[in-house]
Amino acid sequence: MNKISIKASDNMSLKSELKNLDETLQHANLDHLIERMLENIGSTDPELRDSLIYNSFGKLIMENYLTIKQMNYILVVSLRNLFQGIGQKEDDSVFSRSFSSLVLVLLLMKDKEERFLSDDTLKQLTEGSIAYLKLEEDIRGHVAGKGWAHSIAHGADLLTEAINHPNFTMTFSSECLETIKLSLFKDSTRELPYVDDEEERLVYAVVALQEKGVSDSEIEDWLSTISDDLTKLVEKEGYSLNFFWKRSNVIKFLRGYYFRLLYKNESLQIRESIVEILERWHKETFN
Repeated sequence: MNKISIKASDNMSLKSELKNLDETLQHANLDHLIERMLENIGSTDPELRDSLIYNSFGKLIMENYLTIKQMNYILVVSLRNLFQGIGQKEDDSVFSRSFSSLVLVLLLMKDKEERFLSDDTLKQLTEGSIAYLKLEEDIRGHVAGKGWAHSIAHGADLLTEAINHPNFTMTFSSECLETIKLSLFKDSTRELPYVDDEEERLVYAVVALQEKGVSDSEIEDWLSTISDDLTKLVEKEGYSLNFFWKRSNVIKFLRGYYFRLLYKNESLQIRESIVEILERWHKETFN
């Protein structure tokens, strides 16, 4: 049997075990099962990667099946996977990075319930979440035949969870805001703006920063820099397709942020600033 056939057979076996996880857990070597799940976290089979491995990690982590040693091992491997092939575009390595970020989200959520991660590890996770969102270049959402890559959305989820953690320190707040802005201006691998609600997931990270204590005035200043960067882009390129893609990202992000604040009935001044920016770009583009 060749390597491809062996790999396919192993995947089918893992699928069967995860589909019957409750039964599997009665007799499985859990360390071995974890290893196989981590090895396949970047599978291009969406059922195995998303429906089975990710959801199984959710069950194992959140329902107390794992020891602290096992969770720390998963964290170390997932944090390493977060930068596997970073910078590549249209490459299957994005699945490993993106879904490793979701596993790290689960670990952060669990640590909020019962602290098991060291302060140094939590700092490393915050720094990793920022670095990943900065460095990711493959920003595809749904990939035909392979399912969700959704790297920016999942990276935003990880950043949000890092911010929400009780151990988050405000010394990272400015860098978080800069990273979110950078994400709005990333170059598309498919020559399209974001089309799978990536901007909405980035909004959650900004709201989390506000809840941690970032002032409204700091947010307003930051929003102005987003508009300024869009101005610099149009001055440099004119009404290029690239400008319109970035403008679309920014506009959808601002709309999503505005309505999130409206629903919460908070930050009237920020909402007014958003309206001014949206009005300006409407006039700039259509008048």
